Amino acid sequence: MKRVPLNTNLHIHNNQTYQGLNIQTQHGAVILNYLDRVHECMLKALSEYSRVCMIRFDLHVPNGYPPEALMGNSLINRFFESLRAKIEHAQNQSRKHGHRVHGTNLRYIWCREISNSRRIHFHVALLLNHNAYACVGYYSTENSNMFSRIHQAWSSALKTHTQHTRGLIHFPDNNSYLIARNDSESINDAFYRVSYFCKLNSKEFNNGAHSFGVSRI
Repeated sequence: MKRVPLNTNLHIHNNQTYQGLNIQTQHGAVILNYLDRVHECMLKALSEYSRVCMIRFDLHVPNGYPPEALMGNSLINRFFESLRAKIEHAQNQSRKHGHRVHGTNLRYIWCREISNSRRIHFHVALLLNHNAYACVGYYSTENSNMFSRIHQAWSSALKTHTQHTRGLIHFPDNNSYLIARNDSESINDAFYRVSYFCKLNSKEFNNGAHSFGVSRI
């Protein structure tokens, strides 16, 4: 099996499918190790929740951001730590007000890429209990929903104000998916969408930062 030249621990996946699931190959070579981790993360989520909400978005690093702050993984790690705390706080507040709350673990898949203009950005997919969160919510940072929490978490990671994250977070069309444990079509659709994260193109290696990651839980 062919290996990635700049990281020989990674292998190229040469097929059009992965374990019977469709994958995106139109963007070039796909890394098998990353497909394995995406699949494992989805299976963990579906083993805990019969219905999973996947939310897909992109995080962009602003121009002028200190290059030394991008050398490791601290930026994306701070984002997920902040988002997890904000979800837990929101759910605790709902419980205090006597509302019925469906708990959720925060699982995620992400990749770090560099554009032709040398700007760093992250593709992200969140996996949540669908009974707790079914969509990103209304596009307003004034609302108490996932849209605003994602903006708040990115501003926290960047150590700036939420208003400065406008234009730095992109929610593509069809950004929310319902993945059902016994619905192979929904699993296939979500896996196909996130398989984009596993492409070799636009990844950097041997620069002190990971190009791909999933949650540990």
